[in-house]
Formats: sequence, structure tokens, C-alpha cells
Amino acid sequence: MSNVSADRAGLSRSTIARKALEMTDEVGLAGLSMRKLGASLGVEAMSLYHYVANKDDLLNAVLEQIYLEIELPDDIEPEDWETSVRTGLRSFHDVLIRHPAALELVSTRPAPSVEAYQVLTWGLTRFMACGLDLMAATKALHLGISFVLGFTSTETGVLAVVRSGEGLNPGVMSAEQGAEAIRLISELQSQSVFESGLDGIVAGLRETYDLP
Repeated sequence: MSNVSADRAGLSRSTIARKALEMTDEVGLAGLSMRKLGASLGVEAMSLYHYVANKDDLLNAVLEQIYLEIELPDDIEPEDWETSVRTGLRSFHDVLIRHPAALELVSTRPAPSVEAYQVLTWGLTRFMACGLDLMAATKALHLGISFVLGFTSTETGVLAVVRSGEGLNPGVMSAEQGAEAIRLISELQSQSVFESGLDGIVAGLRETYDLP
């Protein structure tokens, strides 16, 4: 391994976070370590501590990077809440699918960061532009986020196991029924099902909060 200074290696919190996220995509959170990360960047692990305090802070940095990847365009009119909701939730889902560790980090770690705050503010202002107060806007945004997290968790967890043919209880389903269940679930187009769920979220928000 070539040992170079942190400055010569062009290190920063963001470059370290991006590389760490790449590593988790390949080896998962359990395989991420300061030593391995330093090696992949061509520096000693100690050099990383100039930018991240410890392993826990490294995970915070990775989470910051995940929020940065959620694309929230500024060219949508603030009052066009439906386009904003659909665009924002689709981007959130895409990021969670693209990075296997993202779902666990977003679901289990607090995110007191500028990046997370910017995402939150973007969503809240869209609802508030339609006349919702802060409490109602917070509830509406929470519903949308919960939908994406739940959908992605099912898609990458339970359905992935069923599609593999594992986890089917032969005492409950016959071989024929199990094969048919796997076939039907395998034929489900994830994006199509996601869009159907998104339609339901939008319709529910419109009715609950009397949105235009």
C-alpha cells in the first residue's frame, strides 16, 4: 500500500464518505472498517481520524452522503405538491435500492445533519405552500417517508427471500402452491408496484388534508 499524506491523497470528509459508501455496497456495513477504508484510499487508517472522529462518526458521514444523493429538483413550483411528492419519494426509493446499507442507516440512525435537514425542509415547504400548518405538513411528510421505507424493506427482505424459494413452509403450502407463489411474486415489477403505492399515498394525502 502506498502511504501518502492525507493532503496529498486529497482526503476530505465527503471523499471518505463516498468511498465508505462504495465499500458498504460491496461488503456491507459489517465489512466496513477504518483500516480497510484507509487501505482503499491509499493512506493509513489514522489519517482518516482528521476527518471522522471514529467508526460511529464515519457511519454518520455515510448517512450524510446518502441524503446528498436524494435528488430534490428546485424547478418544481412550490405549490405543485403532487409532483414534488412523487419526485422526492421516487428519488428516495432509488437511493435506498442503489445502496444496500442505506435502508439500515436511514432507519436506525438519527440524522442531525445539514444534509438531512435540507431534505426535510424541502418536503415540508412543499406541503406548507398548499396551506398546511407545520404539524399537518410533518404528518404528511412522515406518511410518505414511512411508505418508502416499508416498501423498500419488504422488497429487499421478505420478497427477496420468497423469490429465492427459501422460507416457504411446506406444512402450509404445497409444492405446487409454493412454486406458483414464487412465480407470481417474481413477475411483480417492483417499479410498477411502487408507483401503484405512490398513487395511493397521493390520493390519501389529497383526501386527508383536502389538498388541490
